[in-house]
Amino acid sequence: MNTTYTLTNSFHNTSATVRPVAITEGRFAGMHKISRKTALRLRNELCGIEGCTCGGNFGERGGIVLDVANEDYDRNYIVDLSRNNA
Repeated sequence: MNTTYTLTNSFHNTSATVRPVAITEGRFAGMHKISRKTALRLRNELCGIEGCTCGGNFGERGGIVLDVANEDYDRNYIVDLSRNNA
């Protein structure tokens, strides 16, 4: 079951939802993936200002922070949900 997380940016007073996809095979089995396209959507929804450094990997600031453990070959984010603060 995939859980939906609501990320926020307290600087811009914005929020966006994401549902990380479970990885079942390979090197990152047991972790979750957030696609590069989804990460760009999140960043645009949470901040959207080019060059702004207000948030983290996904534009989040305050609230839930997803722990990025790695990136795969296609620059998708590999997140370890066991280490987030949700």
